Amino acid sequence: MRFELKKMSVIYWFGAVFSFLLVSSIGLYLLCSEGALSEILEMSSYNFSFDLNISRPDVKSSGVVIVYLDEKSYKDLHQPENRYLDRRFYAELLDRLRQDGARAVAMDVVFSDPGPDVESDSDARLAEAIRENGKVILGVDYNPPEQESSKLLTNGLEAVILRPIDQVLTFPYAPFRRAAAGEGLVQLSPGLDYVVRRHLYDLDPYALSMLVNEDRTNVPASLSWATAQMLDLPVTKQPDSRLSERWINYYGPADEAIRGVGFSEALDITPGFFTNKVVFVGARPKTSRWDERRDEMRSPYSTLGLRFTKMPMVEIHATEFLNLLRGDWLIRPRNNTMGFILVMAAFGLCFGLMRFKPAIGAVIAVLAVAATVLTEQSLFSLKHVWFPWLILLVQIAFALFCSLTFHSLEWLVQRRKLEGERRRAYERIREQAALLDKAQDAIVVHDLDWRAQYWNKSAENLYGWSFEEIKPLNLKSDVFKTDENKMLEALQLTLSKGEWTGELRQNTKAGKSLIIQSRWTLVRDEQGKPKSILVINTDVTEQKKLEAQFLRTQRMESIGTLAGGIAHDLNNVLSPILMGVEILRMKNRNDDSAMKTLGSMSSSARRASDMVKQVLTFARGHEGERSVLQLSHLVREMQKIVKETFPKSIEFKTALGDGLWPILGDATQMHQIILNLCVNARDAMPNGGKIIVTLKNVTLSEDEAKQHVGAKPIQYLLLA
Repeated sequence: MRFELKKMSVIYWFGAVFSFLLVSSIGLYLLCSEGALSEILEMSSYNFSFDLNISRPDVKSSGVVIVYLDEKSYKDLHQPENRYLDRRFYAELLDRLRQDGARAVAMDVVFSDPGPDVESDSDARLAEAIRENGKVILGVDYNPPEQESSKLLTNGLEAVILRPIDQVLTFPYAPFRRAAAGEGLVQLSPGLDYVVRRHLYDLDPYALSMLVNEDRTNVPASLSWATAQMLDLPVTKQPDSRLSERWINYYGPADEAIRGVGFSEALDITPGFFTNKVVFVGARPKTSRWDERRDEMRSPYSTLGLRFTKMPMVEIHATEFLNLLRGDWLIRPRNNTMGFILVMAAFGLCFGLMRFKPAIGAVIAVLAVAATVLTEQSLFSLKHVWFPWLILLVQIAFALFCSLTFHSLEWLVQRRKLEGERRRAYERIREQAALLDKAQDAIVVHDLDWRAQYWNKSAENLYGWSFEEIKPLNLKSDVFKTDENKMLEALQLTLSKGEWTGELRQNTKAGKSLIIQSRWTLVRDEQGKPKSILVINTDVTEQKKLEAQFLRTQRMESIGTLAGGIAHDLNNVLSPILMGVEILRMKNRNDDSAMKTLGSMSSSARRASDMVKQVLTFARGHEGERSVLQLSHLVREMQKIVKETFPKSIEFKTALGDGLWPILGDATQMHQIILNLCVNARDAMPNGGKIIVTLKNVTLSEDEAKQHVGAKPIQYLLLA
């Protein structure tokens, strides 16, 4: 048992360590890799965090308003949709915002060139409106050069062509630029799925690397950051604030979080609407395909990926600014922190799941998924922390897979072990069954209702019933049929004492009566309750016959001994009588009457003496050596005994042939054989009859000899 526990411990630790190394390696690879799968898991973790978040702050009155350049506004202002909006409307909007006391205006519109109508005073009016407002941030666009023209191969190495800032960035028209309070990049940094996740403060490192060194310090900040700097928000005064990484915290799907109005509506809206508001102005285009980019990106709110919603870029800028204003941007733990979390999670999952069965492990895995989602949503809602939690779900799935694989292998090993044990047990049972079938005793197992459960070959041979024939029968009443009371008594004693031994009389299928030495043993089930009876029966019928014959032989020997003693005493009594008769004959020779009487007395005494001698010879019954005998003499002696001892109703005759051959044998044994034949004949004729003893010479031929076991084609003396 200790070896098995030690062996299982080794298997458990090996599986746990192997799965821990595998799961932790997968988690770290997905965390640090820049492959498509890692990016998809990171992007999906970010998106699903918003989809699962049920607590959304109300930012409708948060101090930020969006003015959209939408299709309805073009129609209301009677402007063609295929041309830019007349700049006098922008001037009107800025005047309206100044009159309402707006805190700042961020234009997600790049006025890079003069207006199309040079003779019109629209540009002048707009420049004047920008100057009078005094809080306008104009947009600066980023123009990435063509990939082929931005790189140069020098000695087989790739080199970036440096360009002046005017070739990389598109600044506003000079009059507008001079009148504005500041300018900011309208560039955003979307992911592969066109969702903007990170706050952008200036150009990305690759774009900066294309500028000449002296121009890199003149790159404007992003539109949202430039607005925050102009308003002197506290976040802009934090050390290294532009370098710290922040993630956008979206407040809801497009058009559902930050309050927005159309351009034409903003011109006629109730006075005071924009008071103390930061206004972002930008386009809300109309697109058809999800990947079509016209001043809009995808929203992370995507109903768990079942559909794609779009968000105007101006709303993303406004959201970034609102994050800075409220201080509720998202943060993401550093990779070393996340790596430690993934390793510890892999450790707990692998060493934990290995200890449980697959069903319980699956439940624990589901609970781990729920705990991960709950923890992520709690951190997301309360602490504005997000992390690539889908990597944890991948780790949970792999840990469960390793656990299932380990337990499957363990199950296969145990199954093979059990199959081997079952096969060996089956072989032992077969060997034991074969031994039971070879046993000379009849072995029977029956339940307490006398129904056979086992019936070996010796039982079939003894009783004549096969096991299939005996199954539906009641052993007590239908098979053995005798000694029912004794069998019930034996059953009661077996149930009380556990075993019983005794003799029973039973019948075979053919009706033959048997004397059985039976041994019964009680068999109990696992709960200790009586289940069945094991019966071992030995046929002692022939043994009992031999015992009876042996007793008869002993009795005959006793009778012979007694007869010999009586005959000896009678012989002693007859001897003086014969001597006295001879003396009287000598004294009464002249008396004829006396001589006649004495002759009769002598004849009777001698006949009694001969009878005593024959009885004495039979009683002694000693075995002598074989000698040449004339069997006819023994027959004549037997004739005298029969006539004197058998009833007068039995007549004894002899038929002795001529020239009888002598035989080689024991006279005593032959005398006993003839006597036994005569006694058997007498017993067969209680009412009298004839006994005829015949002796004749016989020569057997080969054919006749074959009819008698042990006979040879030679000369015989036939006794009948």
